[in-house]
Amino acid sequence: MSDDARRRIVDAALRVLEARGAKGFGQVRVAREAGLQQGHLTYYFPHKRDLVTAVLARLSEGARGEFDRVVAARSALPTDEAQRLLTDVVRMLLRDRRRARILIAMLAEADEDEAVRSALLELLREQRRALAVMLGRDADDPQVHLALAALRGLGIEQLLAPASDAAFDELIARFRGWFAPPDEGPTDSTP
Repeated sequence: MSDDARRRIVDAALRVLEARGAKGFGQVRVAREAGLQQGHLTYYFPHKRDLVTAVLARLSEGARGEFDRVVAARSALPTDEAQRLLTDVVRMLLRDRRRARILIAMLAEADEDEAVRSALLELLREQRRALAVMLGRDADDPQVHLALAALRGLGIEQLLAPASDAAFDELIARFRGWFAPPDEGPTDSTP
């Protein structure tokens, strides 16, 4: 039961974060969403930070799996189709309001707890490594850092004030223009 209960609780925590963000995230609400008594939740996750770090670990695993699938698909495609795949992934990430809510909630928790901050930093490193592979660059490349920061910022902006389809397509085109295959060098729209 312990693995099943832990999985149910983390799944419920993600649903609460997606639906309500940081303000609505609490152990009582998560326990209710998981269909458990709060005592069961605190047995598995005695402190809120324990639950938050478990959520971050789940997100890291999911990000790794997601990007591994994209990278595998990308490597089998011709360059123009690979660029379209990258554009589709970026479009999906930016339009997914749930991800922005979760990021904001995790940032708020990380500000108050070192263990949560460490877990969040690991998730961010995983995302940077995955994006670097997708872009055919080194994870320490400053453009990868800039791209990831831009994606996070745009994701939050889309949560607060979604752009029209035309404006959103322009953002995606500009983002895509930042990157050319490493052997071709940067395009005119490099920041």
